[in-house]
Amino acid sequence: MKKIVALLLLAFATLHAHAQEFHVIPKIGLNFANMTGIEGSMKPGMNIGVSGEWMVTHNVAFEPGLYFSMQGSKESEGGITVKLNTNYINIPLLAKAYVYDGFHVFVGPQIGINASTKAKVKSSGVSISADADKMMKTMNLDLVLGIGYQLDMGLLLSLNYNVGLTNVLNQDYRDDYGTSFKGEKSRHSVVQLNVGWRF
Repeated sequence: MKKIVALLLLAFATLHAHAQEFHVIPKIGLNFANMTGIEGSMKPGMNIGVSGEWMVTHNVAFEPGLYFSMQGSKESEGGITVKLNTNYINIPLLAKAYVYDGFHVFVGPQIGINASTKAKVKSSGVSISADADKMMKTMNLDLVLGIGYQLDMGLLLSLNYNVGLTNVLNQDYRDDYGTSFKGEKSRHSVVQLNVGWRF
């Protein structure tokens, strides 16, 4: 993890040194996350991080980033609520195009690194949680699709949808009770609403 962060910081510094125009953009926002194959509802969370915007042309930019993102799923049935809380370090690599004034669209792949996973069950006011890191794969890949608006003062607003491209369930997982994900598939599905400031 430290090597990845160091490489990203080095990339930002290199881009800043060679680009005609480079901006640093810290962001924070809300996640509404779910997982395919699980009959649940959107689970709220947050994401926070920073990106670097390298203006390749007057209206086209390359924007890599580094974010902490709270994802997972939530399912309620018969008075029992089950939450799967997955925390990711996400690294989006986005192509960004300003189409009119500050309005822009962006698209690109995103690498996700599973930092931690916890399962939580709540029933009749009693909650039980346990580590569930072994249930999930260490890495996954998403496709990011989004729109945003950049104000001249620096304020940035954006809305994006992260489409999971890879199965996040560990096919080799098996617990003491024989539970296994062999043949099961699930992908992340996350809507993000962010606010940031471009320096």
